[in-house]
Amino acid sequence: MSSVKKIYLLDYGQLAGEIGWYLPKAERYVDRDKPKTREWFYLPVSGALVEHDDGYLLFDTGLNMESKKLVSKDILDVFPILKLDESNSIENQLKLLGLKPEDISTVVLSHLHWDHSGQANIFKELKTPIIVHKKELNYALYSMWIGKTGAYIFENLDPLRGANWVPIEDVKYDIYPGIELILMGGHTPGSMMLKVTTKQGNTYLFTSDFIQVPIELEVENMGWLMGDAEEWYTSIKKLKLLLGNKRTYSIIGHDPDLWNKYPKIPKSIE
Repeated sequence: MSSVKKIYLLDYGQLAGEIGWYLPKAERYVDRDKPKTREWFYLPVSGALVEHDDGYLLFDTGLNMESKKLVSKDILDVFPILKLDESNSIENQLKLLGLKPEDISTVVLSHLHWDHSGQANIFKELKTPIIVHKKELNYALYSMWIGKTGAYIFENLDPLRGANWVPIEDVKYDIYPGIELILMGGHTPGSMMLKVTTKQGNTYLFTSDFIQVPIELEVENMGWLMGDAEEWYTSIKKLKLLLGNKRTYSIIGHDPDLWNKYPKIPKSIE
C-alpha cells in the first residue's frame, strides 16, 4: 500500500533553449535576442516534493542561485536563464509549506546536470541522504576529471564532497511504499525517472530530462540532447507502456506548459 499523501511541484526558475536541442533535424537558430515561438522553448526548471508517511522526499534541487556567475558563457548562450531569484531557492519554496531543508528526509537527484543538482549542497551539512545512480555519479566525475564537463558544473558538485551520498546500481529501486526510481539512461548514463503512486490511486511519472518537452514523447524522438540513442529508444517504449495504465500521468519537468497543467507549491496534487 502506498505511503504517499501529497505531491508538491517546486518552481526553480526558467530557462530557454533552441528547438534543435529537443527535436531531431530541427533547423538551428542562433539569434536568441529575437526568439520566435516555433524556434525556442521557454522551459520551467522544476522539482517535486513528495509527502509520505515517514517524511518528505525531494526530487531534484534546481539551479544554483549563483548560476549566472558560475555557469560558463558558452552554456548560458545556449540555455539562457530567463528567471532566477530568491523565490526560486529551496528554502523559500519549502517555506511556502512552513518547512525547512532539515525537514527533508531524502533527496533524489535524477541526474547531475547543472539545472538539477544546483542546490544540493544545502543538504551536505544536514547529512541528508542524497540518492543518485552510481552510473551517473561515475560519469559526472569522470567527465570533469578529463575536462569534458559539458552540463556538469564543478561548482555544483565539488561542494558535495563528503555528503551523505547513496549511490544505487538498481534498474528499479523502491525507496518507500509507492515511491520507485527507474533507471532510464538515454540522456545521461544514470538518468532516473521517479514513479509515485498516491494513496488515492494515481500514479505520476516524473521524467526529469529523459523527456524534456512533451513533443519528444509524442514523436518518440529527441534532438541534440540525446546521449545514448539505443538506451533512449528502449526506455521510451517502457515509458509509453507505463503510461498506458489507468490513472497514470507523466510530469515533464521542463514542459513549457507545466504550470498550466499542474499547480505550484503550496498547492498539491494527489
